Amino acid sequence: MLRRKVFRKIKRAGCIVSLLACISRASMPSAHAQALAGFDFTKTADAAQWRPEHDITRVGATPEGLRIEIGGSDPYMAGGTRDLPAGQPLWMRMRLRSDQGGMAQLFYTANAKGITESNSIRFHVRAGAWADIKAPLPALGPAARFRFDPPGSGGVCLVQSLMFEARTITPSPDWPPTTPPRLNPPLFGLSSGDLQLIHGPQLGGFKLVVQGETMAVGHTHPLLGYSKDGRARWLDLGKAAAVTTDKVGPVLTVTAIAVDEDGARWEIAQTFSDTPAPGALGVRIQVKVDQDRDVLFLPLLILLPGAGSFGESKGQAVFPGVEYLDKNKSEVSSSVADIAGAGSHRKIPDAAKITVPLMAIQAHDRYVGIIWQPNERAAAFFDSPDRTFGGGGHVMALISPGSDGLNREESSLIPYETERLVSGMTLEARGVLIGGKGGSIQPALQQYVRGMPLPPLPESGLSFGNYLRLATAAWLDSKVREGDLYRHAWPGSFKPRPAADAAVWMQWLARHASAPGMDTKLSQRLLEASKAALARVDPARYNTAQIGHIRYPVASLLYGSVAENVERARQEAKSLLTRFEPDGSVLYRKTVGGLDYGKTHYAPDSNGLTGQVVLSLLRAASLCGDKDLIAEGIKRLHGLDRFMNTVPRGAQTWEVPLHTPDILAAAYLLRAYTLGYELTGDEALMEHARYWAWTGIPFVYLVNPTNQPVGPYSTIAVVGATQWVAPNWMGLPVQWCGLVYADALYWFQRYDPGVPWKKIADGITASGLQQAWPLGKDPDRVGLLSDSFALRSQMRNDAAINPATLLVCAQRLYNRPAVYDYRVFRAFEGSFAPLIVHAPGEIVEVGQKAGKVVFKVNGWSGQPYRILLAGMKSAPRIVIDGKVTPLTVPHAWLEMEGYLVLQVQGQPMIEVYAR
Repeated sequence: MLRRKVFRKIKRAGCIVSLLACISRASMPSAHAQALAGFDFTKTADAAQWRPEHDITRVGATPEGLRIEIGGSDPYMAGGTRDLPAGQPLWMRMRLRSDQGGMAQLFYTANAKGITESNSIRFHVRAGAWADIKAPLPALGPAARFRFDPPGSGGVCLVQSLMFEARTITPSPDWPPTTPPRLNPPLFGLSSGDLQLIHGPQLGGFKLVVQGETMAVGHTHPLLGYSKDGRARWLDLGKAAAVTTDKVGPVLTVTAIAVDEDGARWEIAQTFSDTPAPGALGVRIQVKVDQDRDVLFLPLLILLPGAGSFGESKGQAVFPGVEYLDKNKSEVSSSVADIAGAGSHRKIPDAAKITVPLMAIQAHDRYVGIIWQPNERAAAFFDSPDRTFGGGGHVMALISPGSDGLNREESSLIPYETERLVSGMTLEARGVLIGGKGGSIQPALQQYVRGMPLPPLPESGLSFGNYLRLATAAWLDSKVREGDLYRHAWPGSFKPRPAADAAVWMQWLARHASAPGMDTKLSQRLLEASKAALARVDPARYNTAQIGHIRYPVASLLYGSVAENVERARQEAKSLLTRFEPDGSVLYRKTVGGLDYGKTHYAPDSNGLTGQVVLSLLRAASLCGDKDLIAEGIKRLHGLDRFMNTVPRGAQTWEVPLHTPDILAAAYLLRAYTLGYELTGDEALMEHARYWAWTGIPFVYLVNPTNQPVGPYSTIAVVGATQWVAPNWMGLPVQWCGLVYADALYWFQRYDPGVPWKKIADGITASGLQQAWPLGKDPDRVGLLSDSFALRSQMRNDAAINPATLLVCAQRLYNRPAVYDYRVFRAFEGSFAPLIVHAPGEIVEVGQKAGKVVFKVNGWSGQPYRILLAGMKSAPRIVIDGKVTPLTVPHAWLEMEGYLVLQVQGQPMIEVYAR
């Protein structure tokens, strides 16, 4: 998520659900409907109405269509007008072929209104093949005008046609009011852990109880909808169905039979059962009919949390990838606080936007939810509070037909097209009802991760040797390099600049490339480029002149000038302290002349905005080992305690609203609390770190959303949009943000080994490898990480980001020698702050007791390097590889500053004794 002009192109063993292969699209036309109006670009008259406006060198009519020759990174052209029926929603159909793939965009306007971002649609176009694009448009009416932004930054785009068809919208029925379940005898029940199900004689006539408090009830008057002879028919199952309830052992079955007005007999069975997992009850839904029916709406399972109990209030709610809500009264689903316009309508979202198949509501120190497995035939429906059925609480449901981003408005329970349920076949769904204790939604996320299988690691097809070649090509041959300077990303407004991390990573790659069987010539190129890159960096800025998103203070440990860089860190820490208000918060401040990204938030600060500053302060303080600065950092860290049991948000206010739930906020808070725990040993800080680790999970795809190679473990950045409009980042992974979270997980998993944090971090990293531009495809972007990735079209979006961020995590995925490590020794006598050791290599064989610390450094550079021991009160006695070492050149003891710099080589064993 990078602010840049290129944005124009990207603005863009549990139970599971399985739907049997028994339904088919019924009203899907075999050919396109008749066009209302449009442009046939094979006709000269239609082509002549379009003119280039920016970065298009030539436009001309050809027998194949409108030929657009693109001459820059931001091409667009204006078109003619068309009279379209007033009040008629539309389908846009475009047929085109482009030399370059990427994001295309069509703007539309009517009634002399100007072109705006909110009045546009975006779609991905693959390179080199004819594509037929279909997308919904609102009603435009007479004199509608258009603008087209073709994909790519060069080559030719041919557009054969742009047509508009009527889009039929079936109105929703008058949903009958909900009524409490009649829990009259005979009653049936099941229980698991703190969760209890009590069922009466109605379909949906149940309640879910957690520790004695009703958390949800079923919907007792669900409607069933189908289409017959072009007319929608609706059946109130609460009135029309004959219901029988039976329990055999730990299995409860409720069967409803109803006959519709056209004589078809429907049978709906809901079966509830025990599971081995505490707090989880299995549910299976089976639907069949004895005549073919074109289905508009099937209520598979409807839960109404809060109805008749805690009402519309809540502590938290989560619908991962789509909603992440706090207890504040303004926190409602489908909110415009994070995204405006149609993007805010997400009651029944495109299934590809859902990262984890879970919906849950938390209130009164309890939670209740549904787990399921995504399927194209089932849609998840979430409304908090319930503005659909008027039940006085919230809605979590599974319905059919499914939702694929095109077959319905994401605010509508009714699709554009029916799906056929074939006579005699069975539609079956399986899920899990969950419930238990919890002061936040975290236990529901834990129940999913611990009870459902995580997907296997994505297949990147890259051995370490192949990844080494890819990363090398990125540093040496892509457009992020310009001579001996390096850009953060390309294309865009990113200027080349000195980059010490580029030098570090090229040296690290060179060491591996020099191994037996590798390419020694490649190693030599890397070393030469590394040396030249380093020569452009001011030595006092070795640790700060970096272009990656994840930054380690390693360059000075490899190349020298440690004292200057430590002093810079000390001054940075002091400067960061000025950012805090007296209450410990960091306030959002609007940029002069810019948008006010805080206007939709209920507070002037956020945990992500403050957390990033706290983390930077703790990192700088831990590098210099300054007792007072560490204490100030820990004090500011405790200031974040007030955000416990809230949603991570507001870490990307350079373009995203302060209110927006944000994976970077989760990463910063996790990393800050982990470091705070290491510095103090305070178990309360460890608990906070654990909480924030879980808050990142809703942003990570723990399923494959499109059944294509790239998907599992990809990460969305925020639940919202840039500037409230576009791009809408829901369903559009931004892996660099996930990699920052993965790096935080890698450090944290040392202290919480009972959760598969490393597998999740490895998965995020492997997905990042998939999303990087491969060898042999695009020499300008080779090896670079795409800023975002389109899941359905499996396309990478600009800008292309330098390889440093991915390398940080890839070294761990491939289990290679760590480029940097640090350790905190709190038990060492003679230190006025914790003894903090920083090294360019993994620190292993760690031991400590009063007055003594022992560790080994697995240095990787092949050259002399430095180890920084910060936070010391007096000069220690040092033993290196069994030999007492005087603290003279090449070592340096800085008594006033309280740190020691050792110059070593290889993999030394270090013993530190307090005097």
